[in-house]
Amino acid sequence: MNTLKASLCTTLVVAATLLVTPASAVQFEAADSSAGTQACMAVAANKAHVLRKTSRNLNISKAVISKKLECNNLSMGDFVTLYNLDKSANYLNIDTSTRTSIKDIAKTFNPEKVIITGPK
Repeated sequence: MNTLKASLCTTLVVAATLLVTPASAVQFEAADSSAGTQACMAVAANKAHVLRKTSRNLNISKAVISKKLECNNLSMGDFVTLYNLDKSANYLNIDTSTRTSIKDIAKTFNPEKVIITGPK
C-alpha cells in the first residue's frame, strides 16, 4: 500500500512539473552586433547579472532599456511578456502582472529559434 502511495505521489509530481514547465524552449540569436541588439540579447538571457553587466559595458541605464529600447519592434514590456522573461522584467521594474496571454500547454516540445534585432 505504501509503494502505491509513493508511486501515485511521484506520478502527480511529474505531471505537475510537466504542466508548469514551458512547452517550448526559445533559443535567441543575435542578428547583428549593434549596441541595441546586445542589450536585447542581455534582456533575453533573463539573468539580472548579465543585464547589469551589459548595461554597464554599453553605458545604457535601466530606464533607457525599459522605456525606450525596442527588441524585434516590440516595446520592452511586450518583449519580456511574450517570451516570459520574468527575471529581466523584475530587474527593469516592468510590471507584467497586468498583461494577459494564452499559452498552448498541449503544444509539443519544439525549440523555437528567434532572431533578435535592436532598434534601427
